[in-house]
This record gives sequence, structure tokens and C-alpha cells, in this order.
Amino acid sequence: MLRPGSWGAADGRYTFVDMDVWNLMRRLLKTALAVAVLAAAGAVCLALLGPAALAKDHDATGSLAELQKEARRTRAQMERLNAEMKVVTQKWEAARQRLDQVNATLVQAQRQLTRSRDQLDRQRALVAGRMRTMYKTGEFTWLDVITSASSLTDAETVTDFLREISLQDLHGEVELQRLTGLARRDEHAVEEDRQQAVQAQAEVENQRFAVDQKIAERAALLKDVVARIKKILSAPELLMKAGGKVTQVTWAQAFVKSLGAPMTADNVAAIVAWEMAEGGHWYNTAHYNPLNTTQSMPGATVFNSVGVKAYTSWAQGLKASVITIRNGYYGGILDALRRGNDAQAVADAVAASPWGTGSFSPKH
Repeated sequence: MLRPGSWGAADGRYTFVDMDVWNLMRRLLKTALAVAVLAAAGAVCLALLGPAALAKDHDATGSLAELQKEARRTRAQMERLNAEMKVVTQKWEAARQRLDQVNATLVQAQRQLTRSRDQLDRQRALVAGRMRTMYKTGEFTWLDVITSASSLTDAETVTDFLREISLQDLHGEVELQRLTGLARRDEHAVEEDRQQAVQAQAEVENQRFAVDQKIAERAALLKDVVARIKKILSAPELLMKAGGKVTQVTWAQAFVKSLGAPMTADNVAAIVAWEMAEGGHWYNTAHYNPLNTTQSMPGATVFNSVGVKAYTSWAQGLKASVITIRNGYYGGILDALRRGNDAQAVADAVAASPWGTGSFSPKH
């Protein structure tokens, strides 16, 4: 039987009725559609997409396929950054070890310089003490040496002895000054190495920080993308708009949710069985139109002589189905869906309605 907003079962068969009845039905259809058009802007937006924020969600989410590609790209970037971080971390560890080694060497050089300086100070103190003793006691003056010597040979011996002591003092100080200079030079050289090691470690540390920042940014991006993907997958009506893979079950979920009916197993099972009984999209070329509705939509094409439409997208087909079932002829179906506790009751309501699907069972 022909009826407003839809067409027969999956096999496409229908029966013509008396012309007067048909004309009456057509006038009723025009009246119902006129009312539906006035209410569509508000009622359909609320029923199909939920709150106004839902439309904003779609604008923000983009297509599911694009988000999935973005997630894959972000994960690949994170893998590359993690590999880069591993290399940078190895460099940082090497720089840290190098700095530790240089610091240890610098400590040794500083200790050696301290020892050399201490020895030089002691040598100078010894010489200065000897000189002060000789000056205070007046001993070992040249005159004393000459007058006290029993012979010239004795004087020469004492003189040579004093000269030897003086030379040893001088040699000892020169040597200690040389060693102190070497120690100071080593300390300066090691300090330069330390400064270079500190700079190298700082540069690598900056690299680590930069890579770590990039990883954190990608991680935040990935988290956001994954959250948006999950949101689409958990909201069937967004899945319709996002261009993701749609099945009879996901379309049924989207249809139930768009009607504001409870998302129960009975309701979903009833709609899936209804889709199979009608045979739209998956069993014919009435694209994006699982329930074979005839609701006109922009860009939709006519599938058959009765006027079943092929729509341009899942979102448009879902909207058309919602408009149709809310056009005033299908209150029994809506009531059964609102109860949500009896799939067969929904199927019976469909069979009893002007939709014309006929009897079907959600159990098959």
C-alpha cells in the first residue's frame, strides 16, 4: 500500500488503490508536509542533532577519516621524536660523563697546584729563615770565614759550602716555581675543557628540552584527536556526519537517538529489523535511505516510480527519515520507541502504520 513518506518492502512491490483514495491521501500528504516544513527547522535540529552544540561539535570534529589520518600522522611523528629523543639522551649522557671526568681531572689539577704552591712557600720560608738566622747571629760572614780559616783551603771549602747551599736554595725555588707554573697551566687547561663540557651539556640539554616539548605537544594533539574520534564513535548522529563507516546497527542507533527515544537493545533491534524489511541502501540503490522514505531533500534523486529517494549523504538520509516519522502519521511507532522495552511492539506499530512495510519480526 502506498503511504506518505515511504515505499514498499525490500522487493519493491506495491498495489494501486482506488483513485479517490489516492487523491485523498495525496492531499493529506501535502498538508502534513506543509506542517512538517514549518516545524522542520526547529524540531528536526533538536531531534536529529540534539542541542545546538552538536552542530558545533561536527564543525570541530571534521570527518572521521581525516581525524584517523591525523591520529596516525601524530603517532608517526611521536615515534620519530622518541627516536630523536633517544639519540639526544645518549648524547646528553655522554656529555654528562665527559663533564664528570673533566671535573674530576680539574679537582686533581687544583690539588696538585695547591701542593706545588705549598712546597714553594715552604722552600721560600726555609731560605728566608736561613737568611734571617745568618743575619741575626752574624755567623758565616765572608770576613769571619777568612779570619777563622786556618788556611786558604779551609776558607775555600767553607765558601764553596755556602755557595752550594745558596745554589741549592735557588735551584729548589726555580724548580718549584716551574712545577707551580705547570700545575697552574694544567688547571687552566682543564678549566677550559670543563667550560667546553658545560657548554656541550647545556646545548644537548636544550635539544632534549626542545624535543621533549615537541613530544608533549604531539601527545596533547593525539589525546585531543583520539577524544574527538571517540566522541564521534560514541555519538551515532555525529558518525553520520563525519563520513565514517555506517552499518545497519550504527544507523539504527543514530535514528533512535535522533528521535530522542531510549537507546535500548529492543529499540535498536527493532530498527535494524525494519531496515532489513525495507531493504534500503544495502539491498537497493536508494542510497543512504535504509527505510526507503520518499521525503524530498536538496539534491536527492528519485529511486523508483513511487518516489523513494536516494540521498546525498548519511546525514541527509537520517534527517529525511526523522522528518518522515515525525510528520504526524506515525505516532504509534514513536510511542513504542519511547517505551523502548518491546522490539516486537515497535515492529507491530510499523506494520499497522501507513508506512507500508508490512509485518516483520525483530527476532529474524
